[in-house]
Amino acid sequence: MKALLLSGGKGTRLRPFTLTTPKPLLPIANIPLITWQFEFLRHYGITEIIVGVGYKPESFKKTVEKIAGKMKIKTHLSIENTPLGTGGGFRNAYPFFKEETEPFVVLNGDVIGDFNLNQIIAFHREKGADITIGLTKINNPSSYGLIITDSNMGVKKFIEKPKTEEIVCDTINAGLYIFTPEIFSEIPAGKNISIEKEVFPALLKNGKKIYGVIHNGYWVDVGTVAKYKQTNFDALEGKTGIYSIRGQGDNFLAGDNSVLKEDVQIKGRVIIGNNCVVGNGCVLEESIIMNNTIIRDRVVIKNSVVGTDVAIENDSVIDNMILADKSLVRPFTQPMRD
Repeated sequence: MKALLLSGGKGTRLRPFTLTTPKPLLPIANIPLITWQFEFLRHYGITEIIVGVGYKPESFKKTVEKIAGKMKIKTHLSIENTPLGTGGGFRNAYPFFKEETEPFVVLNGDVIGDFNLNQIIAFHREKGADITIGLTKINNPSSYGLIITDSNMGVKKFIEKPKTEEIVCDTINAGLYIFTPEIFSEIPAGKNISIEKEVFPALLKNGKKIYGVIHNGYWVDVGTVAKYKQTNFDALEGKTGIYSIRGQGDNFLAGDNSVLKEDVQIKGRVIIGNNCVVGNGCVLEESIIMNNTIIRDRVVIKNSVVGTDVAIENDSVIDNMILADKSLVRPFTQPMRD
């Protein structure tokens, strides 16, 4: 069985970090997000993965090749020459599936979840489905795609970003799908189209058999800086249920070749990337520091996310901030006080 990762978006809600690094390549506990997805798929015996990319494809080429080599999996890039959306990106990958007769897995490039993939595939086959969608339950589905099913989990209706009066259930699209290859013929080639807003409703209207399976375990859409920060801490604490990393279960993780000098205080959960230096007397609290960042002496960083290649000079206070890659913070920078 093959898998397709839909990773072509610009990740605008994760700016400024995605201005330089595509969202699937951002680190989660010092490991690129896409690695977590590869490991999830490999766990279920999927060792050939197509990655649909559009934004900064050159960044994917080097990183994906390196990860795939270490994990001993086969990868291909399906590159969009112009933005195609999730549906168009799906259709663009057809050349890698045209000889397939068996179902395949599709996963959104910003989702981490400990789905029971064997169970979902078995359900798909049992129902003779054209498409099976992984669902999850959340308290406020207004920002997601609501999916209404019948008693047999057959999909009755899709409501993308529902209004308050339209919220009649709490099951949303979790960004994991099982497709039969025949679906490719239902989607126009070279068209910018949304799989959630346009393709699925059209297929349902045309009589395709679409089912949902509810996932009750860990799930996150790494779509905003706040979600990105929380996902890092979840990984640090071993909540993702995917695979073990150095430091899981603790409140602190420092990457390769990083140095903490004297009297550094770690409060709460802190992740420091690779090749970082933290100076004397610094205080780090509930924050993420990405790769190649230099923090001089007596710096305080609280509730913040600091990008790559950042320099923070002496006696600065960074509190509840997002610092873009290559930022320079001069000495004694701090929030205004009365």
